[in-house]
Amino acid sequence: MMMRLLQYSVMVGLVLISMATAEDFGGLVEKGNTAFSENDFNTALEYYHQAEVERPETPELDFNVGTTLYKTGKYEEAVEKLQKSLETVDVGQEASAHYNLGNTMFRMEDYQGAIQAYQKSLELHPDDLDAKYNLELSRIRLKEQMEANPQQNQQQQQQQDQQQQEDEQEEQQEQPQDQQEQQEQEEQQQQNQQPQPQEIDENEMSKEDAERILNALQDDEKDIQKDLQRHQAQGGYQGNDW
Repeated sequence: MMMRLLQYSVMVGLVLISMATAEDFGGLVEKGNTAFSENDFNTALEYYHQAEVERPETPELDFNVGTTLYKTGKYEEAVEKLQKSLETVDVGQEASAHYNLGNTMFRMEDYQGAIQAYQKSLELHPDDLDAKYNLELSRIRLKEQMEANPQQNQQQQQQQDQQQQEDEQEEQQEQPQDQQEQQEQEEQQQQNQQPQPQEIDENEMSKEDAERILNALQDDEKDIQKDLQRHQAQGGYQGNDW
């Protein structure tokens, strides 16, 4: 799968830094990019790590490091760096980060994660044919994986459901106290507005009411018997065996 690398250019006027530091950082990144283009990924990582000393927590640099880690087969470390590179305002970079993240998860056989990453990439860049192709390929691999390991798939689904439930509980706990009280009051009001079952006092039931209820029950019993006879005459259930 094709991976993408960001060509970093030093922006002027955004941050007041010394010229020497800017040149050192830009030069290190440029040397790393050159080594990457020559498939010398270990050397590229050395230059990128040196650049991280000058400017840590740089999304563009995190992207290049994550992409290079992917090339060296260090997929878990690549995922961590690529996820950090998503913290950017550059839509193009974010789309490419999701794309490379999808490729990394695909290699890890996390096809569900790859599908989600490709989908997010396509939300930002709908015309990306590579992402579309990889998305469909990931869906095929996921289907094959589910068919080969149904028990494992069930366990993964249970883990996802449990994680979703825990996330919802955390969100509820993070709500302000007054908001929780307001929600409880609204739920209580809805319960009060719902019709409640009425209790019948047998002492207050008249003879006419009792006879009317008894007749209605007898009519219902006749209808039930007719339905049973009609069902038996038709030879039982003839529907689809799902």
